[in-house]
Amino acid sequence: MPTIVRLDQKRYLASGVDLKELFDQIPQPIAYFDANNRLGACNLSFRDAFPVVIESEFLKRASIGPASNQSPTGNQSPANHSNVSYGALSRLSRLESVPGNLPATLSTARGAFEPHMHKFPDGGTLLVLHDVADQQRKEEDYQHQIAALKAELAQAQHARQDAVDTARIRKDFLTTTSHELRTPLNAILGFSEILRDEMFGPMQNERYLEYAKIIHQSGGHVLSLINDLLDLSKLDAGKLELSVEPVQILKVIIDCVRSVEPQATRDQVGISIHVHDGIDRLCVDRRRLHQMLLNLLSNALKFTPPGGEITIEAFRRGSDIALSVSDTGIGIRAEDIPKVLEPFGQVDSMLAQKHKGTGLGLPLTKELAELHGGSLSMESSVDVGTTVTIILPPHPAPATSAH
Repeated sequence: MPTIVRLDQKRYLASGVDLKELFDQIPQPIAYFDANNRLGACNLSFRDAFPVVIESEFLKRASIGPASNQSPTGNQSPANHSNVSYGALSRLSRLESVPGNLPATLSTARGAFEPHMHKFPDGGTLLVLHDVADQQRKEEDYQHQIAALKAELAQAQHARQDAVDTARIRKDFLTTTSHELRTPLNAILGFSEILRDEMFGPMQNERYLEYAKIIHQSGGHVLSLINDLLDLSKLDAGKLELSVEPVQILKVIIDCVRSVEPQATRDQVGISIHVHDGIDRLCVDRRRLHQMLLNLLSNALKFTPPGGEITIEAFRRGSDIALSVSDTGIGIRAEDIPKVLEPFGQVDSMLAQKHKGTGLGLPLTKELAELHGGSLSMESSVDVGTTVTIILPPHPAPATSAH
């Protein structure tokens, strides 16, 4: 049992404290109704909130609320009692009820109140009202904020769907166009190769031979672009498949260097290879690994001036194997790196303008590295050079579909 403190009426009054004044200082509206539901006592806050009280209906409305403070009719009792019964107030010390938090809300011109009712053994009821006007205003503000957020979310989802649809239409167009271009392009490459190699006899005019070489070289560039577009489309659609097998890393590197060696010799750019101890084989798609390294080498050659150096390095990074291509070229600013890793992303510079590309090599290499379960990172400084590193797991998962 808890310790019960009961107030002694005589000692309390003898102390000189005005119980009515003390009761009126309580900020919450409080009222006591007797067993016949007649108002026996109330404080100043209650009288301010409810100038007129219909006794026979007030507790019922407090129980089932909400109640409104309309002009009363019939039996009514003014709530502004000047004389408050001490006997009614002293019943607070003999409270033996179970409080009930009611969902009802009493609304008046002065605010909204949530009633809490307590029953006394003599049948009386103590009614305590908590002001919930601020809470209701906050809830309304929250509802407005939620509605605004929902509207913004719906707008963002609509914009996202529009972007997805636009991207899909663009990719479908690129895929269809690329396939349509391949057929005539194969004929151009085939016939220009016959003319370039003079398979049916020498050409009488050397200028025709030079033109045939240019046609074949340009056709090869267009074919490479088409293949990159198709690969990106397959990656986005999750349809690009890998043929994973153990591959000798050094052999792939040497094959890639041989492919670009004529250009490196012509541009007077040196290429060196460093393979660390213990780096031998890697489980990857041989063709895609060759494609990734060749993309990085081509980029390095494109933006490295005569007399520069390109370094290919294979080493371990934790349990993974890293392949990096470093150059002493023009480099780019750190803030431009995300741009060049996006499809068709290019950075303006004097040397870049001399070697216009499609902006597909690095993004495609990044996607292929991630398809293997790896990653691509890039570091660059202006007028110092660029290092692009591919990190690949030694044994990727057997899944062969993208994303």
